[in-house]
Amino acid sequence: MSYKIRNTIALAVIILVVSIIGIYVTMFYQPKKITQYEKETKEIVAKLQDNTEQMMEIELNQSKLRETLHRWNNRVKEISSSDVSSQTYGYLSDIIDESGAQQLKMNLSLTGTKDEGSVGYNSYKITGTSEFPNIFRFIWLLENGRKLYKIKNLVLQSSEVGADSLEHPQISLQYDMDIHAYYTREATLGMPVMKPDSTPQPIMSNPFQPSVFQRTPANVRNLVDVDKVSLKATANGKALVMNEDGKLVTLQVGDEVYLGKVTNIIPRDGVVEFVLNDGGIVKTKRLQIQFEKTDKDAVQ
Repeated sequence: MSYKIRNTIALAVIILVVSIIGIYVTMFYQPKKITQYEKETKEIVAKLQDNTEQMMEIELNQSKLRETLHRWNNRVKEISSSDVSSQTYGYLSDIIDESGAQQLKMNLSLTGTKDEGSVGYNSYKITGTSEFPNIFRFIWLLENGRKLYKIKNLVLQSSEVGADSLEHPQISLQYDMDIHAYYTREATLGMPVMKPDSTPQPIMSNPFQPSVFQRTPANVRNLVDVDKVSLKATANGKALVMNEDGKLVTLQVGDEVYLGKVTNIIPRDGVVEFVLNDGGIVKTKRLQIQFEKTDKDAVQ
């Protein structure tokens, strides 16, 4: 075999081998790799999407952290490292003085202690008697004060108080409340804070004020008591009445009397009309001249 034929055969074999390898790479190896790369690409994209959700979660947590730090830096409560009855009584007394409710009577007693490790509280029972505005201001300042005190139970019972020295009956409230005075071993929680705004909201109404009082107001100013006088004369828009002591008093329309005022004088009928308000019950009362009967009238 000649040299030229051998070279031709060798070249044909090389071409065949290269062709077979090229066909394998093109038809089998590369499609398989492409499929593998596409799968890996999808996995990477999925991981990137998961990372986006994680980034959103991280951003949300950072926002919450910023809000928490803002609330911490602007907090208006501090928790003492300890709590004793004398300190609590002094703090509550300061609140009473600040509220201007010096008439608020308070009885304080320790009812229990609960220690939960780093934080605990003492339970106190506070009882007393006062009027609604005083109790309202006291509770407002207790809830909004710089120390962490919480009211757990509150019972209010109203009663009507009247006396000869009171022109109008007063509504007194007997209160009974349980409070928790917190303390902590965490020094940072006890850091002093700025004094909060301690101005209670204005009281627009008293929910314990009744429409009708049970007691009749006292006649402190010794006004004319319509039930205890007799009408003697009426003339020229005026009326002359006599009280129990035999004293004559002149009245005219608009004059104030006990529980009300004079509203009308009718000279021709010898009548005087009054509008009286007996603790919320309004009524009209008429007085008329009572002429004594003579013997002649009795015979007729």
